[in-house]
Amino acid sequence: MVFGEVMKTNSTVSNTQHRLSLFLAILALAFVLRGPLTGVGPLLQNIQAQLQMSSTLAGLLTTVPLLTFGLFSVFIPRIAARLGSEQMVFFALWVLTLGLVLRCCGSGLFLLLTGTALLSSAIAVGNVLIPSMVKQYFPLKMGLVTALYALVMNFGGATGSALSAPLAHSNLWGWRGAMMIWVLPALVTMVIWWRPFKAANAIPRQVVRSRTVTLHLWRNPLAWQVTLFMGFQSFLFYSTVSWLPLIVAKAGVSATEAGGWLGLMQLVMVPTNLLIPIYAARLKQQHWIGAMCGVALILSILLLMLPWRSCYLPAVLLLGLGISGAFCLSMMFFSLRSDSVTEGVLLSGMAQTCGYLLASVGPVLMGALHDIIHSWFPALWLMLLAALVITVSGWKAGQDRKLSDFQK
Repeated sequence: MVFGEVMKTNSTVSNTQHRLSLFLAILALAFVLRGPLTGVGPLLQNIQAQLQMSSTLAGLLTTVPLLTFGLFSVFIPRIAARLGSEQMVFFALWVLTLGLVLRCCGSGLFLLLTGTALLSSAIAVGNVLIPSMVKQYFPLKMGLVTALYALVMNFGGATGSALSAPLAHSNLWGWRGAMMIWVLPALVTMVIWWRPFKAANAIPRQVVRSRTVTLHLWRNPLAWQVTLFMGFQSFLFYSTVSWLPLIVAKAGVSATEAGGWLGLMQLVMVPTNLLIPIYAARLKQQHWIGAMCGVALILSILLLMLPWRSCYLPAVLLLGLGISGAFCLSMMFFSLRSDSVTEGVLLSGMAQTCGYLLASVGPVLMGALHDIIHSWFPALWLMLLAALVITVSGWKAGQDRKLSDFQK
């Protein structure tokens, strides 16, 4: 009897230690999921000048990650079902490190794009698997862990944007040195992930047969509502980051001031990322939150359509609130609308596949509309349509239902 109690206590301690190590590992991973990508934008002019790249080729550096996310995310659940989530993340960190090194070592475009594609595929693994791991290991603290995960991820993205240009000017290696600096946090994250990886390897695994679930998922109305919510949120975010400075320039706003507004938009996202997941996890239904994210985006785009400069700052603030709220809520939906971890992973893969493919199209489509019509109004109407889709899909996806409710 005493021996049994001792074994039970040891098992509880071990489980607690595993959860703590996994929690720290998830936060460390969150930090390296955005910085290696957001740091490219401020360096793009330097890279273009040194490698003598056209603007079209330079644009590939920002398009390739989104295309990689979209094309690779759909395969991640099946691979993770065979390897295990912890194992796949650990191997992805090796790929991330290799990609970071490759894109800085070559003297031409090939290695730069190859490295970018490799590190983007590794980041896609974290994007898809972390929400389901939070559901599996922290079901009672899902809102808090999601909030901290999103907060650290945005902090890593802001760090990449803020430090890349100063680092490029302060070292002998220029833009290569500024991008290579991300190898260090990637290696640290790999070390932190070693313990969850080792613990997961000690547990016998059964391969999950996910083909039937996958086939049903792509015919599931609720899955499509979550996917549309996630997808058009990504569409608006990347379109805004790409074109907002030029959209507000029509009222005489300088590039420097517009850049400051984008920074302010990122700052507004911080409390939203922290509060919404915690609040949403306490509710049985989140339909009002999802719809209000869309309403905030509709109001922001309507303000951007007005010719008065005074309308643009509140428009940017509303954009930050709406986009960050929709992003956090979509991460929650992967867990809240699924009955199992397996379904959550598959839903995450489906939503992020469609979402990032939409995101890769958004900036190109908006730019093409402007080039043809020589006005930003058609692009803004396209953004308004996306915000309407977010409003409706957020209301539908936020209702207290599960994927299994729609399975035949």
